Amino acid sequence: MATALRDQSYSFDDRQIVWSPFPGIENAAFSLCDYDEERGIVDLIFKFEPDKKIAIHTHIWQTNMFIIEGELRMYNTDGSVKEIRSAGKYYSGCENDTHSEGGGPSGAIVFYTVRSNGGNEIFNLLDNDENIITTITKADIRAMWLEKGD
Repeated sequence: MATALRDQSYSFDDRQIVWSPFPGIENAAFSLCDYDEERGIVDLIFKFEPDKKIAIHTHIWQTNMFIIEGELRMYNTDGSVKEIRSAGKYYSGCENDTHSEGGGPSGAIVFYTVRSNGGNEIFNLLDNDENIITTITKADIRAMWLEKGD
């Protein structure tokens, strides 16, 4: 790769993205990018508020992410920091991954791709005792996709 490209730094401009609240999630907004129901793939972008966590949740299926801007902090269910993920890095997730996450000091913008492999359930949102509050399903994602309408 040319040195000029490697050394160039860019700032992500998210003003063209239409952000919406995600059901059951505070301290973040999201934009649904694509939904392929047949293949069970959901692509979405989350924007996390600075220094705030979202609800504990379980990624039932593999969820990969690319940190676009800022820093994403991954938390264990006891609230301790598990990992800090920096902008410009890609991470492959695993099935049944329970945690919380949130933006660092300047927040975070993160692209996620969920691969549900034909399963109906996508995420479980949990309370602080790790009891399931609600489950986000393919039907929920389909409704969000139809509501988006583009």
